[in-house]
Amino acid sequence: MFPVAFYDMKEIKRLFSVRSVITSIDAIRPKDFYFKGEMHDFWEVVFLADGSVSATADERVYRLLPGQVLFHKPLEFHRLWSENDTTPHVIIFSFDAAGEGMRFFENKLFTLGQDGTERIKDISIKIRTALKNAENTDKNDDKYIYDSHKAANALESFLIDLYNTESSKNIPIVNAGSEDYKKIVRVMHQNADKNLSVPQIAKLCNMSVSSLKKKFSLYSDKGVGKYFLYVKMRKAINMLCDGITAPEISDTLGFSSVNYFYAAFKREIGLTPKDYLNQLK
Repeated sequence: MFPVAFYDMKEIKRLFSVRSVITSIDAIRPKDFYFKGEMHDFWEVVFLADGSVSATADERVYRLLPGQVLFHKPLEFHRLWSENDTTPHVIIFSFDAAGEGMRFFENKLFTLGQDGTERIKDISIKIRTALKNAENTDKNDDKYIYDSHKAANALESFLIDLYNTESSKNIPIVNAGSEDYKKIVRVMHQNADKNLSVPQIAKLCNMSVSSLKKKFSLYSDKGVGKYFLYVKMRKAINMLCDGITAPEISDTLGFSSVNYFYAAFKREIGLTPKDYLNQLK
């Protein structure tokens, strides 16, 4: 009879876990490339392999250099466009991840060496392979499971190596135009509980309406009023996820009625608040 050995097993604490891969793009964009922007509830990585691009991330404005990678956190409105008469080579992929460790990557810009560049390319290829197999086979198929697992492992390994490194930067472009844009967006966030008109936003920013629109248009394809509604929608989504009811959210965010809030949410997000929560579940 063999004696039973007991061991003190240590639980592994995970910083984060990649739960799904969503998109992967590796492309050379034209000189006049301009992506007007989007918002979604998952992470996106933008890597510049060559050329020059500028990007916005909420109120921040970045100019990326070759070898730099920018992280967009969930529910962050972001845009991208070519700069300096170049045809930029960009690699972009998106994924969903859970874990408190992902907070480290919020508002972060990293500069990678050659090894990091090759890993970005490898991750992009692995994600595209998994997505292609998802289209051609059942998601319970061994081939898809194998390839998606490889993509998630490669991505998690990359994130682990970046975690708490000194190569991270949070230094957006600083100039008069970007500072004005940052001020306008900050005022919107600070007053998201109010039903403000564009002239009222301009007054809070100490600008005329024409000056406000002109300065804002330098970095956003959305109008001032439309962006202010986006700010409200982002806060509404966070409140929904915290268990706050739609009527309470409507009242807190200054909507004229709960019916108007429902209509605005459906128009901007594409789902009703209830359907959005059900989709998350």
